[in-house]
Amino acid sequence: MILKYIYHSSFLLEMEDCSFIFDYYKGDIPEINRDKKLYVFSTHAHDDHYNEKIFELFGGYKDVEFILSDDIEVKNPEFKKLAKFISINSKYDIGQISIETFESTDEGIAVMIETDGKTIYHSGDLNWWTWQGFESEEEYQNMTNRFKKEISKMKGRNIDLAMMVLDSRQGERFDWGMKYFLENTNTAYVAPMHCWNKFEVIQKFKDKHPELASKTIMIDTHKIEKEGYSID
Repeated sequence: MILKYIYHSSFLLEMEDCSFIFDYYKGDIPEINRDKKLYVFSTHAHDDHYNEKIFELFGGYKDVEFILSDDIEVKNPEFKKLAKFISINSKYDIGQISIETFESTDEGIAVMIETDGKTIYHSGDLNWWTWQGFESEEEYQNMTNRFKKEISKMKGRNIDLAMMVLDSRQGERFDWGMKYFLENTNTAYVAPMHCWNKFEVIQKFKDKHPELASKTIMIDTHKIEKEGYSID
């Protein structure tokens, strides 16, 4: 697997037999092997995760699948014909990949993909979105219950690569979602995303949780902040 970071929550992942684009909305696109099948995922409609330009950017590839969360409204009817829409809490087999979806705690879906003997996870906006001082106790409990319910569905799962939210805007709770996810899964590599260019939050997490950083290889701050950096 070769992972290339594009921007925000967007990555190019190249496998032996296929490639993936996740949540592209802007940024320089790395060179993609056009001889491999390309899967283009959009996990939800937020404009920092989806841009209808994906159909223009990738539609010319000879073998491409557009796989979109069903909360996304594709305005161009010709583009809409090209898309496969997937729903929360469902399973799909598309081409050579198997997909399991989870319900985001914000909008849309998170996806677990199996292909080439590997398991890949992209969280979309599935995260423990709790904000100290800006929510009621009822809102806090509702969010906590929803997040933990979704993670319980993947408890103990062996994941080769996870792309997971790590958002410094949450203040002292920035690490809650990532920590809980890593504690409850067996994840080999994790690529923090949705960092809003505040990549120092990655080293902050590693310093705070050395036991998790030793269990899971987390992509280094100084590397992921360079757009287009790749890790094999």
